[in-house]
Amino acid sequence: MDVEKLLKEQQLKVTPQRKAIIKVLQNTNTVLNAQEIFAEVIKTQPSINFSTVYRNLDVLLTKGILCRITPESGGVLYELRREEGHHHHVICKKCGASIPLDYCPMEDIKKELCKRGFTPTDHRFEIYGYCDRCNKGGL
Repeated sequence: MDVEKLLKEQQLKVTPQRKAIIKVLQNTNTVLNAQEIFAEVIKTQPSINFSTVYRNLDVLLTKGILCRITPESGGVLYELRREEGHHHHVICKKCGASIPLDYCPMEDIKKELCKRGFTPTDHRFEIYGYCDRCNKGGL
């Protein structure tokens, strides 16, 4: 993924801070909280402060570059939005692993809601349970 092109497509200024945040999320196979992102970004941008990271996370969320995941345990986790479009997650209640799902049940739900006179404009699904590793380790 070309980070500069991605930012320009969203009409965002290309800054070293934004590039560093996106690269951190590109190079991980898990979701991260703001503090974890900051800890990685500071390695390449030593003069950056946490509030700058946090503000940029908010901008990248607003532009649809990032996804926000809210685990049952609280807090907010971030991941880079996949190129295939939106998706949902199953989240392990024990270890916090987040596994993306490609299926979106919203179309089925939307039909039912429209029958009842409700027009959904946005949605987010998160399913909680236990991953294989935690199931095998015992609860």
